[in-house]
Amino acid sequence: MRIIVPQPPGGNLDILVRAVAEGLRQDLGQPVIVENRPGGNSVIGLEACALAAPDGTTFCAVNIESMATMPHAEPELFARFASLLPVTQLASAPSGLVGSPEVPPGDLRTFIAWAKGQREINYGSSGVGSAQQLLFEWLKAKEGFAMEHVPFRGIGDAFRELVAGRVQASYGAMALSMPLIRGGRIRPLAVLGSRRLAELPDTPSMAELGFDFPYGGAWWGLAAPGALPPAIAEAMAAAVRRVVTNEEFVGRALAPNFFNGIGNTPAEFAAIITRERAAGAELVRLAGVGPGR
Repeated sequence: MRIIVPQPPGGNLDILVRAVAEGLRQDLGQPVIVENRPGGNSVIGLEACALAAPDGTTFCAVNIESMATMPHAEPELFARFASLLPVTQLASAPSGLVGSPEVPPGDLRTFIAWAKGQREINYGSSGVGSAQQLLFEWLKAKEGFAMEHVPFRGIGDAFRELVAGRVQASYGAMALSMPLIRGGRIRPLAVLGSRRLAELPDTPSMAELGFDFPYGGAWWGLAAPGALPPAIAEAMAAAVRRVVTNEEFVGRALAPNFFNGIGNTPAEFAAIITRERAAGAELVRLAGVGPGR
């Protein structure tokens, strides 16, 4: 069995899938290979999955951007893997906006005030239509400041440039952000949603700062070629559920990376995607990205 990760090694999705693959090897008693196939804003890897034989040997990792916002921001790209079958959500995670070391101390409001006095500053993303682009374009439209969008092959690459100071801001889940924050290599600006994180008690939430951004954080899941028999999809979802709810695995692999294991059914996952996709249409409109923009 192989799981295609449509992003480079080192990002949140890659970290999560490799951990789950380890658990699946033990649960299923068979090899589970993780294959990184980045490029094309995740389209190359996801299209390869969509075109693979629907025999239960190929799955791929998806995220909220590829399944909920790309259909509106990049419909021609989404069409190349739109036939994918949702299998299960792997996990969700708290997420936050972060700045490079050159950004002054403070929260997101401090950052925006600083950004308004700067020239030629950038934010890094994992691609066109990504959560990073939608968030920062939404902020720019709301607050009236300028930043250039610099897309990368994956969020891990964007964060390396953030640490180096070649981009000044980005956004990501805490699995990737927290070690860099604790090491003083990037600055936390705000946490998505309405609550602060216990691990970042001095960093306010977006809601506290008066931002009504309609997106509460990251999630990741598994998908498969569209003609996969339902029984195989259900069996894979059940195996993932056993892994991500196992107490030992949660304590060792998920909790230290701020992942919240889910493992829902294909039908439950499909319903979540439908709901998130409806919200994504409005977010893409508000952010001013997508066809003809």
